[in-house]
Amino acid sequence: MSRRLDDLSEDFRPKAVEFLARLTEAGILVMIVDTLRTEAEHAANLAAGTSWIARSKHLDGRLRGLPQSGSDAMDVCPFDVWSLHGPDKLQWNAADPVWQAIGAVAKSLSRIRWGGDFKPPAKPDLGHIELLRV
Repeated sequence: MSRRLDDLSEDFRPKAVEFLARLTEAGILVMIVDTLRTEAEHAANLAAGTSWIARSKHLDGRLRGLPQSGSDAMDVCPFDVWSLHGPDKLQWNAADPVWQAIGAVAKSLSRIRWGGDFKPPAKPDLGHIELLRV
C-alpha cells in the first residue's frame, strides 16, 4: 500500500494537493493513510471488510479499464489521531467534528467526492476522497 502522491493519477494529483493545502489552511493536519493499492492488498481489504467495492479507485487506473495509470482515491486521517494511536491503532471517532470539516473541504472542490457521503451498498468512509471522472 502506498501513501505517495506520485502514485495518484495525473488527473487526481492536482486535486489531492489542493485538498491537502486547503486542509492545512484550515488548520486541519492530516496523515495520508493510503493512495495506491495492489490487487493483492485490495483483495485482503475486501476479505477483511475494510473495502467493499471490487473496482476500488485506489487500484491503478489501468486495472480499472482507464488509459492512464495511478490511483483516483486517497485516504487521510487527522494527524492528532495518528500520532496518538499509531498506524495500526487508528481510532476513527465518527462523532469528532474534524471529520465534517474534512468533508466540507472535500466537497468545496470540483470533481471530488467525499466518502462520508457514500450510500449503500458502500459504507460512509470519512477519510476518503476520490476523483469523479467526467
